[in-house]
Amino acid sequence: MNILMDGPCVFEEDDLQDFIKELSEAFRLIDSSTTAWEIIDAIIHEWHESAVAIASPELADAFSAETDEVPLKSPSTQSPV
Repeated sequence: MNILMDGPCVFEEDDLQDFIKELSEAFRLIDSSTTAWEIIDAIIHEWHESAVAIASPELADAFSAETDEVPLKSPSTQSPV
């Protein structure tokens, strides 16, 4: 079961280990921090948003699209008029 979103997992095993580590560290704060649950919520939210972005075909298309970028020229050493 994928806890971050419906469908197949979009994260690599190393990424999932990082997620587990972040959550575990936040859970250890529950007894000593008044903001632990907010931290846990933020971690889950961040990872969920990342999963949605990774799984987005639109985002994949945007990153693989050819651009009409023009390389920047070196700045002129002349002072403006």
